[in-house]
Amino acid sequence: MSYADLQKPSAQTATYSDIWKDAIDINNRAYRARGDQRFKEGNAPATEAHFVIWSPAKSVVLSILDTVTGCTFKELRAAATATVKFCPLRIAIYEGIQVRTLDGGRACFLELAAPVAGAKGGAQGASYASYDVVTKTVKTGLIIDHEAVDGCFQNFALYPP
Repeated sequence: MSYADLQKPSAQTATYSDIWKDAIDINNRAYRARGDQRFKEGNAPATEAHFVIWSPAKSVVLSILDTVTGCTFKELRAAATATVKFCPLRIAIYEGIQVRTLDGGRACFLELAAPVAGAKGGAQGASYASYDVVTKTVKTGLIIDHEAVDGCFQNFALYPP
C-alpha cells in the first residue's frame, strides 16, 4: 500500500483528501475544540494508506484514514516500534466523471516510528493489498517482524461476482 500525508494538502494528495474531506474536517474541529491551534495552515495530523486498481472502464481506490479522532488502538509492537490501529476505510469507485464512495467499515493501519539515528535494526513492518481479478476482491493485511498481525487480514468485495 502507498501512503499520503494529508496534513498539508497538495495536488498529489487531492484525490485522497476528497475521499476523506468530512472526516478531516471533524478531526480539525476536534483539535481546535481542545484549544490546539498549531494547525491553522493545512490540517491536523492525518495520514492515509491506499491501494488503487486501474482499468479502462473504472478505477477503484481502497483508502484507510489515520487520525486521532477516527482510529482506535489495536496493539503496540515495541521491539518493532510499530503501532497498529483500527481506522475507517472507504472505497471510491471512479467511472468517467462519476464517483461513488462506499463506507468499508474499519481496517488495520500500520504506524512505524521514524528510525533513530545510530540505532541498529528498527521497524520491520508492512501493510499490503492485492486484487483478485476472478473474485473481484481486495485482500489486505499487515506483517510486523515477519509475522502476520492477527485480526488484520481482510477481504473486501468490490463488485458483485
